[in-house]
Amino acid sequence: MDASEVVSVVAEVIGWIALGGGLVCLLLALLIRLADGRWLPTEAVVIDQEHGATIRWFAEGAFHQRRLSDEERAHVRHPEEEPAYFKEREPDRLRLHEAPPGRRIIRNVGLILIGIAVVAGIVGVLLMFAA
Repeated sequence: MDASEVVSVVAEVIGWIALGGGLVCLLLALLIRLADGRWLPTEAVVIDQEHGATIRWFAEGAFHQRRLSDEERAHVRHPEEEPAYFKEREPDRLRLHEAPPGRRIIRNVGLILIGIAVVAGIVGVLLMFAA
């Protein structure tokens, strides 16, 4: 077995492992996306009242509002224009923070692994024709 055959076998093994891992990561990212849905950015206004704080936002052609908990009110940075995110299919749902980066990280790892698999496949094909 010469060096090109060894490199070809190693590239094929790395390619299959990376392809499997990449597909699992992308499937997991898709499942998280389906479970959590899509959150779109909007601007919200916090209104302090004597019985508590209320937040109002515009989404899907209508105004929406809900009460803020004391913990949420403590994290509001700009009451006049607070960045917020509403759920695309349920514009009545609002959160004051971006979605956790877990889904993006898993998706990016999956894409990187798929890229490694493609490069390993190209290396294997080139070494096959070079021999």
